Formats: sequence, structure tokens, C-alpha cells
Amino acid sequence: MAKVKVIVDGVEYEVEVEELGAGRFKVAFEDREYTVEAKGLGIDASALSSASAAVPAVPSAPTAPSVPAPAPAPAPAVSAPAPPGEGVVTAPMPGKILRILVKEGEKVKTGQGLVVLEAMKMENEIPAPKDGVIKKILVKEGDTVDTGQALIELG
Repeated sequence: MAKVKVIVDGVEYEVEVEELGAGRFKVAFEDREYTVEAKGLGIDASALSSASAAVPAVPSAPTAPSVPAPAPAPAPAVSAPAPPGEGVVTAPMPGKILRILVKEGEKVKTGQGLVVLEAMKMENEIPAPKDGVIKKILVKEGDTVDTGQALIELG
């Protein structure tokens, strides 16, 4: 296994990586092993086996049933995507929508929680970037979302 530095949610980690083929890798970190699939990274997946590579890690199902990790959905359910802009709240990372904390038509304040997004078994509350009114909720609880996917239209 090669030692590689990866960046997950802006935090750098040193992990051990073994290439399994077809864009799949075994990643060992803190006495746990994960099977990781490299998709849509915009790089050659073979770069992950180089000790100098620093790329975002994409978690997949763990290799052992005793190690919990989120299982990615093959294709996320996407409502009609809103164009990116100041009034659109997007997912800062891939994950699963656990809870929606607001309703359409509700007034919100800057920093107020809008949705709870689970990523790598951590719950992340996504805040309102500005005061406004919820125009449209584009996701539902249980949806799997990608980084940058529109979650809520804020007016």
C-alpha cells in the first residue's frame, strides 16, 4: 500500500491506498479500511496510487460490515435544478439529506439552519447565506446529493 495525502472537506489526511483496478481502491485510515471508487475527479485515477497525490476522497461502502460508512447511491434524485446564483443554496459536499428544517414560504435569517446533510457519518447543518424567504425546496429527506447541487431557492 502506498501512503497518500487526501483532502476531505478541506482537511488533509495521510492514508494508505492500494489500487484494486477499474478506478477502485482500498483505503486504510485509523485502523479502518474502505473501498473507494474514484469518479468525476477530473484526474487520472492512477494518480491516486502515487504517494505525492492530493485529491478529494470519495467514500464508498466499507470492506468489512463492522465498519460503518455511507453507501453512495448510483444516481441522486434531482429536482429541477436551479441555476447557481446568490439565491440558491447548494450542497457544500456530497452526502445524504437527513432533515429539512424549513418550509416553503418561511422567512429565514442569515445563519439559520436550512437542511441537515450527512457526509461521512457526520451531520452538517447547512445555513442560510442571507436573510430571505424560502422560495422552493429542491430536495427531500433521504435524497443523495452531489457537491454544488442546488438544495433550496432563497428569495
